Amino acid sequence: MEWVADKNATACPTYNVYRYAVWLYVILLVFEGALRKWVLPSLATPLLVVRDPIAIWLVVEGLRRKWFVSPYFRVMMIAATLSFFLTLVAGHHNLLVALFGWRIYFFHFPMILVIGKVLARDELLRMLRFFLYLSVPMTLLVVVQFYSPDTAWVNIGVGGEGTAGFGGAMGYMRPPGTFSFTSGYVAFQGIVGCSMLYYLAANRTLDERNRMNGWALALVLVCYLIAIPTSISRTNLFQSTVFVAFLLLAAVLKPEWRNRVVLFVLAGIAAVALLGYSGIADTSMEVFNARFESANEAEGGLARGVIGNRYFGGYLEALFGGAGVPVFGYGLGLGTNAGASLMGGDMYAFGFNGEVEWQRVIGECGFILGLVIIGVRLLFSLDMLRHAYMRLTERADLLPWMMAAGMMLTVPQGQWAIPANLGFCVLAGGFALSAVRTSQAKP
Repeated sequence: MEWVADKNATACPTYNVYRYAVWLYVILLVFEGALRKWVLPSLATPLLVVRDPIAIWLVVEGLRRKWFVSPYFRVMMIAATLSFFLTLVAGHHNLLVALFGWRIYFFHFPMILVIGKVLARDELLRMLRFFLYLSVPMTLLVVVQFYSPDTAWVNIGVGGEGTAGFGGAMGYMRPPGTFSFTSGYVAFQGIVGCSMLYYLAANRTLDERNRMNGWALALVLVCYLIAIPTSISRTNLFQSTVFVAFLLLAAVLKPEWRNRVVLFVLAGIAAVALLGYSGIADTSMEVFNARFESANEAEGGLARGVIGNRYFGGYLEALFGGAGVPVFGYGLGLGTNAGASLMGGDMYAFGFNGEVEWQRVIGECGFILGLVIIGVRLLFSLDMLRHAYMRLTERADLLPWMMAAGMMLTVPQGQWAIPANLGFCVLAGGFALSAVRTSQAKP
C-alpha cells in the first residue's frame, strides 16, 4: 500500500487534540508501572488498562473520520471480532477475558495508524527527544535498582508487594525502571536506541527547533551504554546491535550519511573506552557476562536463544508445536496473565506458551484466524520497511529507516499480551508510519 504524504499531518490544527491524547498515552505508558508500584498500589489491577480509554477514543474518532482505509487495519479488526464471537461460542465463554484479548487487536493495533496520521514531523521529533532526555534519569534509577537489595523501595513489586526485579545473575536482579517488569524497560530502550542513533547521525542536519544540545546527546549515549550491561538483558544487547546494523547499512546505501556515521562510530568507541577506563560499569559487565554465559548454556547460544527462539522460533513453534490447538483456538485473552488469572490458571495452563507471541496468537485464535493476524502484522511491517527504504534511498531521509528498525523488532512478534510491551509496539509502529508519511519530497 502507498503511504502518501498527508498535508493534514503537518498543518491541520484540529489534529491537536489527538496529538495531546497521544502524548497522554505516552506519559501513562512510561509511568503506568510507577503508579502500580509506588503511587497507587491498591489500584494496580485497574491501572493495567489505564491507557485503554485513550486508545478506544482515538480509534473511534478514526472510524468516524474514515481514516481506516488501509486493508491491514480493516482485516485485523474483522479477524479479531470474528475471534471474539467464536471465543464466546466455542472457546472459553468468558466475556471479560474475551474483551481483554479483543481490545489488543481492535483498539491498540489500529492506534498505529492514528499516531501515524496525526503526528507532524516536528511533533514526532519532539516525542523522540522526550524519550532521549528521559533516558538519563531512567538510567540513574536502573543503576540504583541494580545495586539495591530486593527489599528496597525502588525494587518493590506491583501492588506494593514482592519485588519487580527478575532473575539475573550473581545475586543481582534485572531492574525494571519505572515499569512493572523488566520487559517494559527493555521495550523503552528500544525506542531510545533507534532515536539516539538517528540524532547522533542527523542532529546537525536538523533545524534549530528540532536539534539536541551536543553535550546532552553525548550524555544520552553514555547512559545508553551503561544501561546495556546494567539491564542484564540479552534482548537489549540484541536490539542495540540491530539498530547499529541499520545505521551502518544506511551509510552503505546513501553515501551522504557515510561521514556522519563514521563520526558516530568514533563517538561510540570513545564512550566505550571512557566507561572502561573509569570502571563505572565493571560490576554490571561482570554480572552481564555471567548472565550471558548461563543463559547461552541453557538455550544453546545467542543465535538459538534470543534470535532463534524469541524472534524467529515463535513462528515455527506455533506451526509445528501446537497440533492440539482447536480450530478456533482456546479463546481470546487466555494467553495473557490477566486473562488466564481470571480463568483460574496462568498463561501456561491452557495448552500453549503465552510468552511465545506467535504461539499465543495461534493458541487463542486457532490456526486460521491466528495466521491471518500474524500475516497482517508481518505484511504491514514489511510494507513499512519497504517504504522506509524508499525514503532513505530516494530522499536521503534517515528518520523512517531508523524508526523502521525499532518497528521490525516489535510489531511482527512483540509480546502484545504484556500491556507495556503492547504500548511500545504501538508507538514503534506509529512513529515509523509518521516518519514515512511526513517525509519530505525530493528538492
